[in-house]
Amino acid sequence: MSVKDPNKIDGMGIDENTNTLVFLISDPYNWVIQEYEHLKGLQSKINNYVGYIQNKGYRAVYRNREFDHFRIEIAFQYQYTENCERFLNAGRRQLKELNIQLKYQVVNHKTEV
Repeated sequence: MSVKDPNKIDGMGIDENTNTLVFLISDPYNWVIQEYEHLKGLQSKINNYVGYIQNKGYRAVYRNREFDHFRIEIAFQYQYTENCERFLNAGRRQLKELNIQLKYQVVNHKTEV
């Protein structure tokens, strides 16, 4: 699952300290080629998560649980572009109005032998 699968939830869990439902987006793709398509995929994935939150689709998993906050976290495998950062910052402002926090970071998975 990843940004290439916009209709799938990559991960979901609860931050018990803040009663926040956290959604994960996994982005394992390099930004060197097809930046525009990459951004479109990311936007589609975020939009689907927002719809899932607004329609309370999470109730299928967390039946009677109420959450104070929601957060979407994006884990990039590769450094994102300036255009992506602008896109995410604009999205962050819009999502804040919906009580959804947006966080993102580059996560390097290095395996030691």
